[in-house]
Amino acid sequence: MPKGMIRFLISLLIVLVGSLIAWNANGRSYIGVDDAEIYHVYMKHVSEGHGFVYSIGGERVEGFTSLLWTLIGGGIHYVSLPLELTLMMLNVILIALLLSRIWGYIDGDSQVWSLRSIMFFSLLFVMPGFFEWTVLSQLETGLWTMLLGFITLGILKYETAWKMCGLFALLILCRPEAMLWGMALSFVYVLSSKNEGVIGIKKYLPLFVVLITTGLLISWRLSYFGFPLPNTYYAKVSSDIVSNGFIGLKYIAKFFVQFPIIPALMGITFYEAIRRLRECSLRTISEKDVLFITIIAVSLFIPVYTGGDHFQLSRFFQPILPFYILGFCLSALFDRYAQRSFAILLIIIAMTSSRWIVYAFSESPLKHEWSIALEGRKQSHEMNAFFEETSLPIQGVLTAGATAYIYEGTTIDLLGLNNVEMAHAESVKKQGIMKNHASFVPHIFYRQYPDVLWMAGGFSQSEPVILNIPYFNANIFHNIQREDRFKKMYGAYAIRNKRGVWLAAFMSRRYIQSLDTNAFFIKEISTVETQN
Repeated sequence: MPKGMIRFLISLLIVLVGSLIAWNANGRSYIGVDDAEIYHVYMKHVSEGHGFVYSIGGERVEGFTSLLWTLIGGGIHYVSLPLELTLMMLNVILIALLLSRIWGYIDGDSQVWSLRSIMFFSLLFVMPGFFEWTVLSQLETGLWTMLLGFITLGILKYETAWKMCGLFALLILCRPEAMLWGMALSFVYVLSSKNEGVIGIKKYLPLFVVLITTGLLISWRLSYFGFPLPNTYYAKVSSDIVSNGFIGLKYIAKFFVQFPIIPALMGITFYEAIRRLRECSLRTISEKDVLFITIIAVSLFIPVYTGGDHFQLSRFFQPILPFYILGFCLSALFDRYAQRSFAILLIIIAMTSSRWIVYAFSESPLKHEWSIALEGRKQSHEMNAFFEETSLPIQGVLTAGATAYIYEGTTIDLLGLNNVEMAHAESVKKQGIMKNHASFVPHIFYRQYPDVLWMAGGFSQSEPVILNIPYFNANIFHNIQREDRFKKMYGAYAIRNKRGVWLAAFMSRRYIQSLDTNAFFIKEISTVETQN
């Protein structure tokens, strides 16, 4: 069997084992995180011919981060394959393919295994969150990691300009920050191509493709959605650059604390590049040094510019972990100390410092991300059943993925990811609210006026006597429940249907008055704010 196939199969096994361990530690869910459920909504609507809309018949909105991933999922849904399982297995194959290609670059054709490749796989395997975010989440992270990896290897292996053009075009379609990544990496390709004798305009083709693809994508967005960037950008990223920088630096610091081996590996890469630069000149510096320094610099700049995100285990950095580790494994320092005892010691340090054993064999800090999606699906199933004999109310939600995917009525995303008016209402986001959750604007809420507000509440078989409002939810919604205007328009209600099921939530008084009292028993209840 060819070495390439052997490496792919072993890489596939490694990814499957790592994903299985992560799956067990994250609640054994197969549907992905709640943000992936937002993708599922758009994939379904696109495949059914409704266009890029969050609600059928609603506004066009780019409430997803990756156009490419949405189109792939739309195709999967169109041919009636099981969407969640297919996306997960696709991620498994993409990551396995990337890792096998990296392995092939590390060891070449001389041997199947080496201490260098064993070190690469071992260090990556014990990084908590890698398999969660690239495989199990069902986000575009696996595709993004593969494209960045193929481009990185393409630069190292002096791939042809035409092949690199295709990879850069796909990269631009994958995530918004690809515009920066594409520019930076295509410049590195121009620098590295001189060693292969590529002359004239040919070596600039990938750069031209980045510029042309970016221009076409922005033009399409302006004509279809009316904005140059995805709606998620306007909902998540504040225009307060100073605040973003401060939050982004904290995000990087937290990443370094959670993965202390990584800044050490990055430091080695920088040290060797500077040492070689002092020994030669800028004109003759290795393109490998330029590449890995560029990767590190861009990966650190993006969270500083955007403020990072709120997810545990540093989602922004997970796709870059293989390249941090690869830079170290290709270093001269590794060659100098490449002994079995050194490798084992480094792996043990990485495993213990990142708490991989604790997370892998108990419970991951990411488990709640899958719980949110499962709870959202359950809630919307219950909503559909509760109102099966009447028209479904318009619900306003905090978590906007699974609830909208399952709910048969209209859902309003009150945090703006899938709500153009809410996302653009305030360019500078309110301080003191969790990152990516600060786009709620009360006066927009009153204008949109959902029938049910999911700030608190749920379903039960027994009669609710009080509505408990979690502090977190109240903070996200700016404690709107205390406003006089809100109290005039909304109340905390418990309603019972003919099957004896109770629903407690904030509901508009207008909607309550429209309900058939023969079908529902209705009463207003008191509220209490809790710290849970």
